Amino acid sequence: MAVARHDETVRTKLADLIEIVVQRPYRCKDREYVRAARAVDSNDLRTRLKTAARSGNPWAQRHAGYILWLLDRPEVPNTRHVWRTWLAAASRE
Repeated sequence: MAVARHDETVRTKLADLIEIVVQRPYRCKDREYVRAARAVDSNDLRTRLKTAARSGNPWAQRHAGYILWLLDRPEVPNTRHVWRTWLAAASRE
């Protein structure tokens, strides 16, 4: 799933999946969708994530915000420590 060079149909389906995942309550391993998001990063995906981050859904706000933050920082690893640090900082804002 998290590899580059998918055709457009697969890229769209993966973006759909990522959009669905950020809308639901956090589940173990949801952080792993960051790899897929990085593989299919596009203006369409970022627009969907920004919409979710501005929604009234607190789960979507956190998940989408974290993924967008990591998409802007490809050098930052997607680890539990990074997630917890980001979450703590986001909670203070």
